Amino acid sequence: MEGRNRRPLVFGAPAGGMDGSSPRRATARCCRSQNTMISLCDLKPALAPLRADIEAAIGRVIDSGWFLRGRETAAFEEEWADYCGQRYSVCCNSGTDALTLAAMALGLRQVTIQANTLPLTGLGLHRAGAAVHLAEIGVDGHLLGPDEDAVPVLLYGRLPSAAESSALLFDAAHAHGWRPPSQAAAAWSFYPTKTLGAFGDAGSITTNDPALADEMRKLCGRDDLLQDRRQLTSRMDEMQAAVLRVKLRHLDRWLAERQDIADRYADWLAPFGLTLSGSSMHHLYVIRTDRRDALLHFLEAHDIHCKVHWPQGLHRLPGPWSALGEFPNTDAWCDTVLSLPCYPGLALPFVDEVSQKIIEWIEL
Repeated sequence: MEGRNRRPLVFGAPAGGMDGSSPRRATARCCRSQNTMISLCDLKPALAPLRADIEAAIGRVIDSGWFLRGRETAAFEEEWADYCGQRYSVCCNSGTDALTLAAMALGLRQVTIQANTLPLTGLGLHRAGAAVHLAEIGVDGHLLGPDEDAVPVLLYGRLPSAAESSALLFDAAHAHGWRPPSQAAAAWSFYPTKTLGAFGDAGSITTNDPALADEMRKLCGRDDLLQDRRQLTSRMDEMQAAVLRVKLRHLDRWLAERQDIADRYADWLAPFGLTLSGSSMHHLYVIRTDRRDALLHFLEAHDIHCKVHWPQGLHRLPGPWSALGEFPNTDAWCDTVLSLPCYPGLALPFVDEVSQKIIEWIEL
């Protein structure tokens, strides 16, 4: 997948930008101190300016003496639904629980998911009583010919294909900032490393259907009455809701930063055929190379932390799902993907350094 035409490595400007057709941004040099790693994800830069507001929000919860099923959760549900362009949000304990609750409320008896996703996608849907079937992906990483039972997973924050957009339920754990289609429910994760992350586990389902929202509230145990024998105890606590309300006000800026980082990587790496196609919210910035493991080790040797999301397809893992046929595209995807550092607060000169090291490795 690397570009065949090699070019001289020029430090200080993205590849191909020396003839006047330079990318949209000038490149600045940035010297790392010795023994300093460029992390895959570092939450501290984005949190530091918010600390006073977050501490005030947590203090407000402590002063209220109310820690579950309170005003903070109700307010965040309203604010998050509005941000997503949907009418209702039902908060719960995690993104996995969000999938379970949505599938239960929708009455899904069988679902189809792509085989290159995280096992928790399959486990969450299985817990709802649905038979989980694995499907092959196309060469672009999207579900191959999704059927009416498909639950598309917006991996890395990549937006659904046109064929996937008619689904009734999406796993949007990576796609904060995306607006679901009007007919769909979306399951969200607020795991701490997500673009909108809590200070622990938390999740939500958004929908435009009032009956579906009411059913999910019953299923997650909003009161002390057993209203459904399938009921879970899955609630977002007031602390997490208060923190998320503060952070939600900054989500647009963080998404813009992620887009800037993605654009910068693309300026450098697209000429070498490493980048993915399509639109994305860039929870992760993922490239593909046939020599992925060698590149990973090379970058680690230069104190650049990367990760593989995910090294094996679900068809190669034991679990409560069925897999029929061959999965060559999934295997190829899992053997070649690599996530690069991408988070709000990552200085663009560090993005340049990561990119330059990758090009240096290509030129070896």
